[in-house]
Amino acid sequence: MGVPTYDSPMPSLFRRLADGALELPFVYRGLQAPFAEAKLSPFFRHMQGHRLRTVLDVGCGPGTNAAHFAHLDYTGIDINPAYIASASRRHAGRFVTGDVTDASVLPGGQFDCVLMNSLLHHLDDSAVRSLLARVGRLVAPGGAVHILDLVLPPHWSAARALARLDRGRYARPVETWRALFSEAFIVGAFEPYPLGLPFLTLWSMVYCEGVPR
Repeated sequence: MGVPTYDSPMPSLFRRLADGALELPFVYRGLQAPFAEAKLSPFFRHMQGHRLRTVLDVGCGPGTNAAHFAHLDYTGIDINPAYIASASRRHAGRFVTGDVTDASVLPGGQFDCVLMNSLLHHLDDSAVRSLLARVGRLVAPGGAVHILDLVLPPHWSAARALARLDRGRYARPVETWRALFSEAFIVGAFEPYPLGLPFLTLWSMVYCEGVPR
């Protein structure tokens, strides 16, 4: 199930400048802030009534989700050391710098919640399959993996254009996401949803909750 990358219409110089700016924690946080709560809304809706003690946030960025888990045993991992330094200054919890595609980076132990928020569209199919298999082994009994990620809509729209402009080169059609998640997990929830303004979808997203097979 190969997933092609999608060349952006943005000239390569501008893309490099834009991608470089987003590596700065304050730029990333500023762009995420207006939509961060809405992006997480399917996760929180499905978590109502569930009690969490331990959370592993894979691809945590500069602590984008950390404030929601301040009262829990929280661990965040990200490849960007500037993000991790910023998160460590601003939030409670443990923060680790590392490339999560490296099998040695993920911690030992088990977690009630393994969260991956907008990570997998940065990885090709092989890396996604490998990572999903490994995080599945970190799920505690009664726990689950929770994924929110970027969908590539089939037809031209603002959401498709922004998916093609994203730093991640692997935004996928929604059914491709479904197939990848179903290979790794027993899928309990699979919910495509829009993200953006009341009158305009800027990003097409999907939420998945799964438990290891």
